[in-house]
Amino acid sequence: MGKQFSAFVGFDGFIDHILVAIDRRFGPGNNFQKIGKIGQFAERISNASGKSTNIELFPIEQRMGGNGPILAQTLANYNLQVTLMGALGVPIDPVFQKLSNSITPISIGLPGITNAIEFGDGKLLLGITQALDGIDLEKISTILIENLGKILACDLLCFVNWTMIIHMNEILDFLWEKLEINRKKIVFFDLADPEKRPQKDLQNIIERMGRYGQKCFTILGLNLKEAEQIARLLKYHFPKNNPRQSLLELCAFIQNYTQIDEVFVHDNSCCVAATSRESAFVDGFFVEHPRTTTGAGDHFNGGYLLAKLQQKSLQDCLTQAYKISSYFVKTGECLAL
Repeated sequence: MGKQFSAFVGFDGFIDHILVAIDRRFGPGNNFQKIGKIGQFAERISNASGKSTNIELFPIEQRMGGNGPILAQTLANYNLQVTLMGALGVPIDPVFQKLSNSITPISIGLPGITNAIEFGDGKLLLGITQALDGIDLEKISTILIENLGKILACDLLCFVNWTMIIHMNEILDFLWEKLEINRKKIVFFDLADPEKRPQKDLQNIIERMGRYGQKCFTILGLNLKEAEQIARLLKYHFPKNNPRQSLLELCAFIQNYTQIDEVFVHDNSCCVAATSRESAFVDGFFVEHPRTTTGAGDHFNGGYLLAKLQQKSLQDCLTQAYKISSYFVKTGECLAL
């Protein structure tokens, strides 16, 4: 891919237990029929209201998780040198030993746990996140300072899973003070479903992302649900009679309001991106029988950022992101470019 780029990714880390929910069991082991859709799972739970129910979960695999490790692995698969600072265990847990040799792992605490129940139309992520509460500026400042030169020298800085890193704003403020003005440096933000955070917190991170734009080129990546959450915060109401146009208008509105240089929004059927000068739309790549869905968004983000570093157009960034993401969903593997 030409020049070898460098990236910093922080600050989460999870061990993912990938599960399916069983509808009917016909014998031991994997002799069962799984619950295929989230709505069917929800109906099973709803029908238990005022009573009780038993839903068996069947383990498919255990693997490294968290937005940071998965994004770091995706970028490293495409020849980036990556510094990953996250909750990887003390010492680093064996599940993270599968990280690419192109990744320098720096652990700042114990990982969280995610029980990911996968369905044909999406997934439910049930997280245990207490371990991440200890990630704050006071506790990791020494590690940050020791690695500051390496962090600031990267072509790409990725700050992911803001929702679960409760004290990330303090860390962002610290790093912003150290950054020099360099509009060629890309800073990427992934909020990771901020539904559970108060609206004032969401407003605060929006302001910080705009502040980073004073020094670097900023990108915000959102799935559709996250974009709708920001829309509600900003009291923006968009028509849904034309999904394509509605999504383009929503993306452009978020970009204009936040003054983040580039915003993209994706879901299973399409994705859009907007800057102050242009916008783009790409239809999705439908996967009828997904191998996995946990990590699909991180692969999308990685594909987009890779294309951005290569200075591709908005359209090409979205197309590459979808190709990498959909291939991962279909196979559980990395797409060779």
